[in-house]
Amino acid sequence: MRTIAIVNQKGGCGKTTTAINLAALSAKRGARTLLVDMDPQSHCAAGLGIPEEAIEGGTTSVMRGEADGIDSSELCWEIGRRFHVLPSTVLLSAVEALRTEDSGEVQARLGTFLASCHDRFDMCFIDCPPALGILTFAALRAASEALIPVETGYFSLQGARRQWDTIDAMVRRLGRPLPRWIVPTIHDPASRLAAKILETLTDEFDPAMAPLVIREHESLREAASLGQPVCDFEPGGSAEQDFDALLNWMDSLPQAEFPVASSAAPSSRAGEIMQRLTTMRTDVPPPADRLAPLHSPQPDPPSEEPSAPEYGAIMTTQGVRFRQPGRPDQIVTVCGDFNGWSTSATPLRWSAAAGAFEAIVPLPPGNYRYQLVIDGRPGPDPYGTMCDEVGQEHVATSHVQVETVLQEP
Repeated sequence: MRTIAIVNQKGGCGKTTTAINLAALSAKRGARTLLVDMDPQSHCAAGLGIPEEAIEGGTTSVMRGEADGIDSSELCWEIGRRFHVLPSTVLLSAVEALRTEDSGEVQARLGTFLASCHDRFDMCFIDCPPALGILTFAALRAASEALIPVETGYFSLQGARRQWDTIDAMVRRLGRPLPRWIVPTIHDPASRLAAKILETLTDEFDPAMAPLVIREHESLREAASLGQPVCDFEPGGSAEQDFDALLNWMDSLPQAEFPVASSAAPSSRAGEIMQRLTTMRTDVPPPADRLAPLHSPQPDPPSEEPSAPEYGAIMTTQGVRFRQPGRPDQIVTVCGDFNGWSTSATPLRWSAAAGAFEAIVPLPPGNYRYQLVIDGRPGPDPYGTMCDEVGQEHVATSHVQVETVLQEP
C-alpha cells in the first residue's frame, strides 16, 4: 500500500483539501483508497459530510492503543465505492499531549494499524495536524512519502523554509529516507506576487518541487461546505483537473526516487540545508539522559572551559540567542511569552560549527518566560534562570530579561 503523508505545520495552506480530493480522485480512478485523519479538529470528516457525533473509534482508538483485535472495517467509514476514511475526534488531542517514556510505542501505532489492513487498500493518504508533534511524527513514520502543500503567499514562503528544515530533522529521526515534495496550493495565476513567490519556491527547492500548482477555486470551498470532494461536486471542472494532474505526476514518480534540493544556489535556504546535512557532526555529546536535564531542578552547569560554547539565552546585537547542546537528529524549539507559547513557531536550527542548536529572536526590552521543547517534550532551560509560573498554572519555565543588547553573537 502506497502511503502519502500530507504535512504542513501551518494552517490554511490547503492541506486537508489536498488530502480529501487526492483520495477521492484516487478511488474514482479505481484504486482502493484510505484517507486517514490525524488532525483532532476532524476536518476530513467535516469535508466529507461525516456527522461528528456519529464518529466512534477512528484514529483516536488507533493512537490510544484501543484498536487491537478490532477489524479495520469497524473503524473506517465507507464514503463511496473504494473510498474509506479513518476519521478523527477531538479526543485525539490527548495523544498529542502525551509526554511519557513509551512515546515510541505510541508513534508506531498508526504504522502497525496500516500494516494490518494493507491487503484492503492500494493507496493511503494521511492528513496531518497543523503541528509537528507525536501525531505528525507517527504519520511520517507510517508513510512511504510526503507532500508539503505551500500556499503561494509571502508568509507561506517564509514558513516553507522552516517547514522543510523541520521536517528534514524529523525524517532523520526515522533512520530511513522519505521522499517528499512541495506542492504549491491556493495559487492565483493572475497575481504577480503569487507568480514571483512560485518562482522563488522553485529556485530554492527544485527538484523537490512538484512541477504544477493547485489553483484557488471557489468550487473547492463550495464542495467542502456540502461535504463532497470536488470530483463529485463538479466533475471534470478545473479544480478536479488540477488534482488529476497532481495525481498523474505522483503516479509517474519512481518509488525509489528521493528528491534533494541540491540545485539551489549555495546562498539559498535550500542550499544551506543541504550543506548542513553534508557537514553534520556525529560526535556531538547528547544531553544526559536525553531530555532529563530539561526537567531537573538542579541541572549540571555549562562547561567553564574557555573554548566551550555558551548555552542558554544570551543577549546579542541581533537579539536573544537561544543555544542548546544536543544531537542533530533531535527537534528543538523554544516557546514563550514572545510567540504565544507556540511549540512550533520558533525552531532552533542545528549548527554543525557550534555543535549545538541555535536561534536568534529579536525582542524589545522586557522580561520573558520561556521553555525549551525537545522532541515534543517541554521543560525549563537548564542553562537559564528558573521561573515557575505560566498563567494560572505552576509550570517549570525559564526567564530572560532583555535590556541593552551589547554582546556580539
